[in-house]
Amino acid sequence: MSLPKRPAYASMDEVRAAIDALDAELMPLMAARAHCIAEAARIKNDPEIALVPWRVEQVADNARDLAAEHGLDPDLAEKLWRAMMTEFIAHERRLMERAKGGDRD
Repeated sequence: MSLPKRPAYASMDEVRAAIDALDAELMPLMAARAHCIAEAARIKNDPEIALVPWRVEQVADNARDLAAEHGLDPDLAEKLWRAMMTEFIAHERRLMERAKGGDRD
């Protein structure tokens, strides 16, 4: 598989603009992922089962595989995905607690 050619930037302004454009593409995907997490919270309906260790490992392995396919360091991808999963699991737990009336932030 050949990786897409990525541009060389002439200035930090160009790099920052590219990052901002990528963030604009990533945010709708993060929102869609957050929706899936909200659906998981609704279906599970128990804060005690927000964390599913085997699933965390499955997602981390998948992130490593996808990273390698796209020319990203798999170690970096795994670290990023684990941090993201930690935050989404905490969010899922908060949603379930709120639904049960236990957390009123």
